[in-house]
Amino acid sequence: MMCLWNAANGPSVHAEFVGRAWVKAGHQLRVFSAKKHPDARSTFQEDEDFVIRHFSVDEIMPVTRASWFDASPLLNEAYDVFVAQNVERLPVEKLLEVFPRIKEKAVTVKVAHEGKPSEDPLYYKFDWDAIVCFDQRYKDYLIKFFPAERIHMIPYPYHPTKLGDKRRARNELQFRQDEKIVFSFGFRPKDIVSVLPSLNDLAKDYSLRYVVIANPDSDVNELGEAKKSYGFIDLQVRPLPLDELFTYLYASDVLLIHRESSQKYKAVLSSSVCQVLGTGCPILFHESNYVELHGDEIVKYRNFEEMKRKLIYLFNNGFDISPVETFLRDHNADRIAERFLQLFDVLLRTRTRKAG
Repeated sequence: MMCLWNAANGPSVHAEFVGRAWVKAGHQLRVFSAKKHPDARSTFQEDEDFVIRHFSVDEIMPVTRASWFDASPLLNEAYDVFVAQNVERLPVEKLLEVFPRIKEKAVTVKVAHEGKPSEDPLYYKFDWDAIVCFDQRYKDYLIKFFPAERIHMIPYPYHPTKLGDKRRARNELQFRQDEKIVFSFGFRPKDIVSVLPSLNDLAKDYSLRYVVIANPDSDVNELGEAKKSYGFIDLQVRPLPLDELFTYLYASDVLLIHRESSQKYKAVLSSSVCQVLGTGCPILFHESNYVELHGDEIVKYRNFEEMKRKLIYLFNNGFDISPVETFLRDHNADRIAERFLQLFDVLLRTRTRKAG
């Protein structure tokens, strides 16, 4: 699989979820990844032995091109299936040069993370055996450029249910047991500045702590300034490995994600929700196209007044996780990884028949 790996990035999350599930199921995996890439915000997780870092990318606009690329791992490693994640952000020109040799030994599958048609003409030059997209929104634009019979919808994978203990997590993080803890994380701290006046209203009636852990590559200047006016903000700027992230979610009353609809991309989703839904921490998400396909496994709000009402309800009543458990039965990473394997089996059988 060619992808970003151990990076705070949606395609990397997808690759890690399905890739590790394949390994757990007994399959051999090789990951071809970047030493340097603008989207590769570090999580400080250690690479597995099967990860090979053989290219670098300095810029991704207007198109992604390699500043360094060693083709030998792609050509010399043995594999039956080649999966490319988020091709628009891979070194397309160099990959295209070796793609015919990859096709000689493997069936080829693209996982389309792009939320709209790519502006790179090379993106359309690949002859993929199959293209995987997450839902109809992605398929609607892909069928304009690729044969419809090659496009398959497999939902984005979610971390399986993994519940924790709130009291123990708060003790570990040295948070008070009587606090109401709202949590946000990621690389878009500017998105959450607008929620602060509403949280300040709640801080008058509750002992409130707003924990924000921002990725070191993000711009935290505005949030840092806001911290001077809002004493309830607990701001940390550092990488956040998955195990630590889960501890913060176990300790929290609510995960708050304030994100306006993407105007640039019609087809988008929140990889953050996919990462953490299974922790059981209620997710309060601004109603937008990032979560338009989600139902009552998360909580949505349309405006700040509704956000405050729903926060108060969650503070006082908690959250019923049964819709989450129902949702994850069909969408957890193991189940999604198996759907990929079923597709690979079909592609390999078809290849064998054609060769015969």
